[in-house]
Amino acid sequence: MNSPTDQRASARLARFESGLPELDDILGGGFAAGATYVAQGSPGTGKTILANQICFAQAARGRKSLYLTLMSESFSQMFAFLGSHDFFDLTRIPDYIYYASAYPTLRDEGIDALLHLIVQEIRERRPSLLVFDGFLAIGEFLDPKRRDNEFRRFLNELGALAAQNRITMLLLTNSDRSPSSPEYTMIDGWIELIDDLSPHQPRRELVVHKHRGSAILRGRHDYRIASPGLVVHPRIEAGAPAREPAAVSASARLASGIAGLDAMMGGGIPAGSTTAVVGPTGSGKTTVGLHFAAGATPAEPALFVGFLDSAARLVAKAAGLGLDLAPKVEAGTTQILRIPPVGPQIDEIGWRIVAAVEASGARRVVIDGLAETCRSLADEARLRCFLSALDDRLVALGATILHTCEVPDLLFPTSLSTGQFFPVVDNTLLLHYALSGYAVERRATLLKVRDSDFDHHGRAFRITGNGLVLDAAAGDEEAGAADVSTAARRPGSGVGS
Repeated sequence: MNSPTDQRASARLARFESGLPELDDILGGGFAAGATYVAQGSPGTGKTILANQICFAQAARGRKSLYLTLMSESFSQMFAFLGSHDFFDLTRIPDYIYYASAYPTLRDEGIDALLHLIVQEIRERRPSLLVFDGFLAIGEFLDPKRRDNEFRRFLNELGALAAQNRITMLLLTNSDRSPSSPEYTMIDGWIELIDDLSPHQPRRELVVHKHRGSAILRGRHDYRIASPGLVVHPRIEAGAPAREPAAVSASARLASGIAGLDAMMGGGIPAGSTTAVVGPTGSGKTTVGLHFAAGATPAEPALFVGFLDSAARLVAKAAGLGLDLAPKVEAGTTQILRIPPVGPQIDEIGWRIVAAVEASGARRVVIDGLAETCRSLADEARLRCFLSALDDRLVALGATILHTCEVPDLLFPTSLSTGQFFPVVDNTLLLHYALSGYAVERRATLLKVRDSDFDHHGRAFRITGNGLVLDAAAGDEEAGAADVSTAARRPGSGVGS
């Protein structure tokens, strides 16, 4: 007799990988073998591209697909359009992907003949995947009085065919129908492709509304149509790990590259922490980031992610600060990744950063201006969740992260409540301006450091050819003067004699 564990193992759904790993993650492991799915979306959202992309991925694995259509587009025209995508391989047709039009059979002989055609094609082709493009057009050929019943019967027959032959069926439709419609209540999975034509930030989104027996990643996931086909970017906070850094000592510190700042922080930046360097324009935020990145070693490689400055400009800026970054960039010890600020959606940006950290093994990660870049891509609540989840993923990879974030206040701000970083980061360094008589000076103030005491005094600083230099705190100067004064009053001290 099988044990309960054996029974559970045998009851697990056999999975059908789509060839799009990110889509499989969203689906909770891929399509279920022998299940029936609806892929819905308005014209132009990429349904046909997605279906063909999946078919060609199966062909690459030696599996067969059957592509039936009720659409008017000719296959030669479809192939011409698909030819612009990397996955298209004409040599796979017809042996591994067989295309057939079911429209003449439905038009001339009716729904029963259509079912008979499908059964015949399945027996002859033995596919593991069946795509039915435009299947809702069947309703146009049914008696209006019996349309719903006939359509339910048709879907039931399709579902039985899929289960009996262990075929995964993907039904494509342009129609925007009610969630209570028969196709959504009877099928195993429902995927929607959405083209959001917002005037400020047009975007494409994929939603899995239903997937029986699967723990799906909920929410709207960005995708774009490019030469590989559909490129899907799951919401970065979906399934994000808890913030557990790689095994490091609780007291481990990373040098910031600025001696005075390390002293203020009690020995450097805590390893596996996240730091926000915030301040107005021109206050030195990128300079701090360059110092941190320039501290890279083979054991502590660095990644500098920016959105405006090119790698050449950052290397030149570092040279002006006395930081010889060029040899480290050439050796790969420090890598610079520039992401265009216009074009990528928020999750695509996040996954590009995660991929770069994974590939480089970076332990020092500087992300220069992420919040400003992403502010137009998400509301404040979503942006805060995104930033927190991104940091969790990077910290779990062993990174110590330094963000820069611009705030509007030139002088010491009275409130930082509007910032998305402050509730989620471990350490906060505020760079700001202060009036000193008729002069304006830069000042640096630590607002918090995770699990550590730190110097609460603000310090004036200068940006020089030798980098960012912090002056002694006013409190330190007063204490030093008091010590000298006390020593001068001691008999035999020798001070002032």
